[in-house]
Amino acid sequence: MLERLGYRVTATTDSQEGLALFQAEPNGFDLVVTDQTMPGMTGVRLAEEILRIRPDIPVILYTDTVSRLTKAG
Repeated sequence: MLERLGYRVTATTDSQEGLALFQAEPNGFDLVVTDQTMPGMTGVRLAEEILRIRPDIPVILYTDTVSRLTKAG
């Protein structure tokens, strides 16, 4: 969806790789979207690291833990 709106999307499934990409070019990103349960470090930890580098960047943190618990219950 973001690409259809004209944004360039950089995607990875590993939070440490994502952090390295962000560190290499922090001004090349307008937004960071992360899952709480990613390999390497949690989404909260990734957000903290990214915000140390660029405190003004918006970060969307999501998880499906609640939906899994709801389905199980």
